[in-house]
Order: sequence, then C-alpha cells, then structure tokens
Amino acid sequence: MDEAAVFNLFSDRSYYSSHFMDVGWWNPFVHRVCQQHGFACTEVNACLPGTYPTFLAGLGEAGLQQPTGHVVVKFFGPLFNGEEAFLAEHGIANWLADQSLPIHSPCILAEGQLNQDWWYLIYEHIPGESISQVRAGLSPGDWRSVAAQLGEYLSKLHSLPPLHLPGTVYSIEPGWNGYASFLREQRSHCHANHQEWGDLPQHLLDQIGAFVLPVEQLIDFTGTPHLIHADLTADHLLGGFVNGGWQTLAIIDWGDARTGNLLYELVALHLDMFAGDKTLLKCFLESYGLPEFLRVNFPQKALCMVLMHQFPMPLQVYAPHQEATSLQELAERLFGI
Repeated sequence: MDEAAVFNLFSDRSYYSSHFMDVGWWNPFVHRVCQQHGFACTEVNACLPGTYPTFLAGLGEAGLQQPTGHVVVKFFGPLFNGEEAFLAEHGIANWLADQSLPIHSPCILAEGQLNQDWWYLIYEHIPGESISQVRAGLSPGDWRSVAAQLGEYLSKLHSLPPLHLPGTVYSIEPGWNGYASFLREQRSHCHANHQEWGDLPQHLLDQIGAFVLPVEQLIDFTGTPHLIHADLTADHLLGGFVNGGWQTLAIIDWGDARTGNLLYELVALHLDMFAGDKTLLKCFLESYGLPEFLRVNFPQKALCMVLMHQFPMPLQVYAPHQEATSLQELAERLFGI
C-alpha cells in the first residue's frame, strides 16, 4: 500500500482513534520531518494523547536550536479541522513569542507539510510534566500559588490587543461577532445537546430554556475583545518540583483558542484544572480582577457557559449534583464564591 493510501485510512475516525498516537506507525514520519529541518532524531515517544498525533523526538544530544536535546512534533490531518488548527497554533505561537507574559509557551522551531492533507509543527521541548500527572503531589499552598499565577497570567493575556488569524478553526478576530454568533448557535441547541448527552436529570434539563441567559448578558460589548486559550485543562500546564514546591514552566496547546471572554475560559480552568475547587476559583478571580459586568449573577453566567460549551463535560462535573433542585442551585454549588 502506497503512502497516500495509508494516510487515507486516517479519514476513518475509528482507525484514527486507534493509531493517532501509535509510535510504531508514526516513527518514520517523525524521523523524516526532523531530518528535513536538521534535527538528528534518535528516538520517538508519545506525548499525552490529545486531538492530534504528538510525539517527543529525542535528538541524542542538545544543540543551539534545542538545548534540551528533544523537540516535540505535532501532526495535523484532515479530521477535526486539522489545517485550521495548524494555522491557529502556528499564528498564536508566533504572536505569543512577541508578548511579555509571565508564563512561557513553546516556540515553533520549524513547520511544514507532510503531504497534501497533513501539516506539522516542530516545537521546542519544555522539560516538565503536566500538572495532571502529578496533581496529588501538590500541596494546598502549591495549588493556591498556581491559581494566583494563572489569574495574573490570564489578566495580562486578556489585556493584549485583539489578534486576527483568518482561516482558523475558531473565530480569532478583533471583534465580538464570531464569538457572539457561536454562543447564539450553542444556546439554540443547548437543550437538544444535553438531551442527547444525557448528563442532566430531567428536572434540570427542563429548566435550560428559562435559565440560559441571552448573549447580550454574557458579553460586555463595550469591552475590547481578546484571545482566550479556551482549553486550560491540567494537561496543558507544564512544570516541575523545585525544592519540594511546584514551579510552572509553560502553557501548551493553543489549538482551541478563540476570541472570547473569561466566562468561556473558566469552563476548562475551573472544572478541570481546579477540579471544581471553589477556594482555588476565588483565589484565581482575586488575582485576575473580575470585571463588574461579570460580578453580577456570576454563578448563573458561569454555568450558562458550561451548559453552552461545545463539548460535553466529564461525568464528574454533574454527577455529584444530581439532587440539585434547580439550575440556579447547581450554579451556586459549582461557582458560588
């Protein structure tokens, strides 16, 4: 079977899910793209699974271009809007390199096209672990420091001038139109989505129409649009332990970034990164400086964004609250600070 036919197999989602992180399958392609850009790849290991095939390539020895002796190779194919995600990650990484932010994001060392349908990026390697891998090893003080640090970081990120990246999978533009249209579309399908997902008890499902606020109450249209990461899960914060305490090193994976506001950013940040810990949420918001527009009915506004999110939540988000009598009670349980 020729190479084009082999890659065509990846148009099938079941084949993709079985092989997208298969080191044996991708090994020759990682070696190929590394060689094309002057990296002498000696070994290939899988990174944490996400949406796209991503691998850690060992270089045998460090060099001026990559002092850790490793690079990260990420491939983007036709499934899951791969070309648009490639454009987003490429554009955002280059933009971030010119910003003065308190947390680093990996720089792009090389990029290219593997074939007609596949693109790739080669990133610098950050020698750390995701906080999800060592969650239990962090002390309560470590977690409060992480929350405060992320508050400072996102406050600065969200204060930067709006970015414009045409052709990306999500709307990254200097205006609110794309984000507002997305939320209106999500709102119109909110009840149907949760009915299909089966994640809410019937009495809460029945309240969605009356509970979910109109977009005009979720976006401050007088404010300046800004970039949000939109997927700040624990997998995407890298760091390590120094003298027994956690040290943050980098934020990775900007493929879901879009123009938006803090409410959408909080979905992954609070429910995944902070595991729903409202003490950490409060610490984060104090560091961030919650705008007055969002202070009014904050729990309801935050839950609206969770309910309208494009992806279903993990089971552990709603499961402990099945006995909540109303969505407003659920909002207070999850976001009441």
